[in-house]
Amino acid sequence: MGSPGWGPAGLRGVRPGGMGAEEEGMNEGEARLGGARELAGGVLEDLRALWANRDFRRLWIGQSVSSIGDWLATFALMALVWNRSRSAAAVAGLLVLRIVPSAFSGAVATWISDRWDRKKILIYCDLLRGLLIMWVAVLDSLAYLYVLIFCMEFITIIYLAARDASLPNLVEGENRLTMANSMTLGSAYGSIPLAAAVFALLKVGSSPLLRGLEGMVFFSDHPYAFSLLADALTFFFSALMIKRISRPLILHGERRVGEAGAGEEKERVNPREVLAFAFHNRFMRTLTAALATGTLGGGALFAVGVVYVNEVLGGNDTQFGFLMALFGLGMLAGIVGLQFLARIRAKWFIFKLGLLGAGGTLIWMSLITVMFMAYVAALVFGAAFSVIFLTGITMVQEVIEDRNRGKAFAVFHSVSRIFLLLGAALAAGLAGAVGDFHLHLGIFRLHVWGTTIAMFVAGVLIASVAFLPLRQRLEESGTEIVTGEEDLEADTGKSFPGA
Repeated sequence: MGSPGWGPAGLRGVRPGGMGAEEEGMNEGEARLGGARELAGGVLEDLRALWANRDFRRLWIGQSVSSIGDWLATFALMALVWNRSRSAAAVAGLLVLRIVPSAFSGAVATWISDRWDRKKILIYCDLLRGLLIMWVAVLDSLAYLYVLIFCMEFITIIYLAARDASLPNLVEGENRLTMANSMTLGSAYGSIPLAAAVFALLKVGSSPLLRGLEGMVFFSDHPYAFSLLADALTFFFSALMIKRISRPLILHGERRVGEAGAGEEKERVNPREVLAFAFHNRFMRTLTAALATGTLGGGALFAVGVVYVNEVLGGNDTQFGFLMALFGLGMLAGIVGLQFLARIRAKWFIFKLGLLGAGGTLIWMSLITVMFMAYVAALVFGAAFSVIFLTGITMVQEVIEDRNRGKAFAVFHSVSRIFLLLGAALAAGLAGAVGDFHLHLGIFRLHVWGTTIAMFVAGVLIASVAFLPLRQRLEESGTEIVTGEEDLEADTGKSFPGA
């Protein structure tokens, strides 16, 4: 056998008796193309299977319509509070009241969603929220409006915990569960443009469709009544769709407080013990820490975003709106990209990649002063944020067993909302405390904003959480991951049902 570098074969890059480099490269390219086609085919197959699942389809359609109503009501409530108070603090108070109930309803949500029929929980929550928002539509007092909104958000946490805990019982297959979560989140954020258009059409006083009602006293005092009533109808529609679901949404059966099964000791479960489960489970504890820090960063961007665009980038409110629109578009891109990425990489890796991406992007945004670069960063941050949220939800659904899943999701949603608010407050406080100043570095004179300092700190915090031992928690013994009983029993002295 001659040397591969000599003779005609060697000149063509062919090893004697072997394959040409060009042909080998073509085969490798064809293999990659075939793999990409197979990956895309798998995604489309799962999408068709999900849509053929009548129970999931009913839940998703109900959620999508309800999401339009949620955003419609959000726009209407913010406009309503502003028009009646002319106070930015009053509008901020409305947003706070939509987050604060998470601190109180989490314990109730864990207790209810793991012991009662989740289908009934979802239906009753939708009906109650629909009735409450109808009441809001005819109120004149802002104080009563705040009370009702607080009650609505209290019920919403219970609803979200029961819904997310139910999804694995409707959808089979790891990849399909990821896609189901993605479709749910996508419908929630993808409905914003449609809700904004509907809001413009349903406001008495500016809508060309409702000009005949402008002279009526009631609609002069309640110009947003149609938007709020439309939201109520979406809740009732969602309840109707959920009622038509035939598959059970809870696998271990309905159990009431103090009710013991055959051979079981009669026990009383209180909210402290239920919450203790989620915090003592090692996987949930690690994931909760990562989620809390990640949402801190999201809250930071929410709090200082307007100031960042106006002062640091020299933009205006219109450009801030465009930046937020790109953030939403980035979330949708992350949702789509996750369907492919989840098939080739482990979810713990994707979750950490999202944390590094979100943290790194915030650091990058704190260092730039060019609007176009900020637009690109908003896209990346939105994609990373959606990846963090979706992979977190899916890992909880896959790791935590059905009887304890409601506890986990109540904590998941409570922590995400509480730390979103906390992140906004801390970022605003830090930006205000630091203020603007100039930094002299030799011949260089740098302008530093408190806003960018807050964003930089938030970015570092988010990126650092990527180094938490999430993989080790997932690879530990199955019983401990699924139930977390050992640590809990040691702390409370009470045994909880296993897998």
